[in-house]
Amino acid sequence: MSRIALFISLFISTFCVSNPIQASPEEGSSLNYYFDFNERCQKAYQSLIALRINEGVKLLHEERQDHPGNMIPVLLSNYEDCLTLLFAGDKREFQKRKGKMAARIAQLEKSDKNSPWYRYSLGALHFQWAAVCIRFNENLSAGNEFRKSYSYLKENEKRFPEFSYNKLLMGMEEALIGTIPDNYKWVTNMLGMRGDVVKGSAKIADFLNNPSKDNIFKEEAIFYYSYVHFFLLSDSKGTWKFLNNAGIDFKNNHLFTFMKANLALDDNKAAIAEQTIRNRNTSPAYLPVPMFEHQLGMSLLQKMDEECLVHFQRYLNTNKSSLFIKDTYQKMSYYCLASGNLPKAMRYKNQIKLAGAAQIDADKQAQRYGESNSFPHPILLKARLLCDGGYFDAALELLSKQQLSHFKNLADQLEFNYRYARIYTLTGQTTRAIPYYQKTIIAGAGRQEHYAARSALELGQIYEQRQQREPALENYKRCLNMKNHDYKSSLDQKAKAGINRLGGS
Repeated sequence: MSRIALFISLFISTFCVSNPIQASPEEGSSLNYYFDFNERCQKAYQSLIALRINEGVKLLHEERQDHPGNMIPVLLSNYEDCLTLLFAGDKREFQKRKGKMAARIAQLEKSDKNSPWYRYSLGALHFQWAAVCIRFNENLSAGNEFRKSYSYLKENEKRFPEFSYNKLLMGMEEALIGTIPDNYKWVTNMLGMRGDVVKGSAKIADFLNNPSKDNIFKEEAIFYYSYVHFFLLSDSKGTWKFLNNAGIDFKNNHLFTFMKANLALDDNKAAIAEQTIRNRNTSPAYLPVPMFEHQLGMSLLQKMDEECLVHFQRYLNTNKSSLFIKDTYQKMSYYCLASGNLPKAMRYKNQIKLAGAAQIDADKQAQRYGESNSFPHPILLKARLLCDGGYFDAALELLSKQQLSHFKNLADQLEFNYRYARIYTLTGQTTRAIPYYQKTIIAGAGRQEHYAARSALELGQIYEQRQQREPALENYKRCLNMKNHDYKSSLDQKAKAGINRLGGS
């Protein structure tokens, strides 16, 4: 997923956990079922959400032994499966674990249906498995799980309006629904699902600003709030201000480590991503996350550090899934090409067609690169990598030595103009950026390269920030109307979120 991709993808990052289900008490048992999010359950939750999976599982086992009627471990047990599958799972592990969902639902059905925790727990389970199904490309199942989750949570909201935890997941779901393209709105309308990015985000913020006395689920709220504001509200400055002032433990909570590195890589802050990953607690108590190697490789690639190849190779060696395999080989090829080693760049490029799967945008783009007979222009590629990492002075120095006429290929000319526009935008010189974006749109509309669509999106963001509603809407819609280009799904989602923010249609 573009990296949001890993998030939204997204829903990429709705985090859940699951523990081997124990035999349920037999029908007719006199056992009393109840929901008690006691101190041990809170510790288990905090361990699981920090990716100290075994520690959390042990605490849940102890709680079951001491309080077999407590249904909170059924809710929390879903976290281990989902976090493991999202961060370190493969298709075989997915098939093995997904059957546990029915057993958990059966257990919850025995509990007190007049408790606000009953429908909330069912809504959480379905929401979490929607994310897992997306991760494993089972999109119809994901839609069905999401619909069930929304239904349970909406009903719970009606029955128990004072139950503060409703705001957390309902806010996230409404924000996601708010980004659905107009041509699919009839589906959500037919199913009775309504959403708005701004209103959904406000619910999550309200939950954070008015915590319960136990402050349960604060970690999830931080995670959802950060992703919604960064990706769906395009508020990177506000997100970083929040992250820097919220007292978040990025060292000992690996979910937050992943989040911060992911956001940094998506926001031209490769040095922050590198520092965050290198500073994480490396105790064996944590779930092994191969994606940290990919993130570290990316942060080093974007400053043209040869050590990136070591970490990309570690990702290939330890990752069990098919995601980001093609992308990793592409990035290894890119480093070699930008460094002037064409034979090695060719070897990595040839591996793309043989490995992984073209399921997410990043891997689809890598597959096209692997199947092409050409290479990016080395100078433009190096400038792009440096720009992506936030090394703007070095990127501008490279570009300043070139002229548009030096590039005979139209795709290279598009990138040359776009790269100037992007650097000017990222350094706060938006007035200088606008004409370069406009040139890119005029020359690149209708082409497979994403430069024109991304230029329209970024022009929309500039005008939105200037509170110029009409030109902002015009450019967001222009982005949506461009077809068959690289990264269409992720760019469309951001454009739709922009239209939603401005109250357009």
